[in-house]
Formats: sequence, C-alpha cells, structure tokens
Amino acid sequence: MTRVSCSATRRVGEERGERMIKGFQDLVVWQKAHKLALEIYKLTNPFPRNEQFGLTSQLRRAAYSIPSNLAEGYGRRSTKELLQFLAIANGSAEELRYFLILCRDLRYVSPQDAARLDHEVTSIVQMFAALAWSVRGRETPNNASGSLRNTEHGSRDTKPVAGARA
Repeated sequence: MTRVSCSATRRVGEERGERMIKGFQDLVVWQKAHKLALEIYKLTNPFPRNEQFGLTSQLRRAAYSIPSNLAEGYGRRSTKELLQFLAIANGSAEELRYFLILCRDLRYVSPQDAARLDHEVTSIVQMFAALAWSVRGRETPNNASGSLRNTEHGSRDTKPVAGARA
C-alpha cells in the first residue's frame, strides 16, 4: 500500500498515523478535481453554440486534464513521474483558471460562479503542492533519483537491469 500523510488523502486505513490509499480515487485532491470537472461540464452546457468547438471544448479539456493527469501520475512507476504529472495537472488547473476569467469577462459565467470555481481551483492547486511536498519528503537517500516507490503491488524498482534491453 502507498502511504501518504497529507491533507490530499482520505482515511481508508491508518497505520502509525499514516493514511493508506489503494488507488488514485482515494486521493481527496482527485475527488475534488473530478467534482470540478463535472461542474465545468454542467456550466458549459448553456454556452453559445458557436463556442462548442472553441471555449467550451477548451474549458472541458483543461478541467478533465486535472484529475486524469493525477490518475496517470499515480499509476506511474516512479516518484519522479508522479511529480511530473502533478506539475502537468497543476498547469491544467492554471489554464482552467484563465478560461474562467475569460468566460466571466465574456459574460458566459456570472462573477459569483467564476469566483466560486476559482476558489476550487486554488484549493486543488494547494493540495497538489502539499502532495508533491509529501511525496518528495518520502524519498530516501538511496532513492534520491525517485525511481522506487511503494505501491499496493509492493516496491517497484524502475532502474534498468544490467544487460536488459530497453
């Protein structure tokens, strides 16, 4: 089991004060990002038809990119890759933040809805920072490269084996 002790996880089981997660769905930050993506889909339904392949599509892509990159990063074999996908998800969150400003200024979204959703984006970005900090803090001196991460399948070493073909 992967052990993560930060506010980005939900209590599934506890051992020595650490929360154990079984999959990316157990991450509170993923749950919040998924909920945000659903809200963006609902929000964009009444957008003008001429925005269907423009702003509507871009908003939705940015929104679903956040939880999907978190899920992909969680499924990768190394801490380094997890951190990379967290950074990509963070970039998508900031992209979404801009699209919300644009939608507000075009009057497709009320200032109140834009502010509420911006607050959700801020919360998710802060949770990404906390999760990244926690993951970096778990690297051991022998694992400084970030190539070994405990998962529900046990530790996985992704360093190439001498003589193995890539």
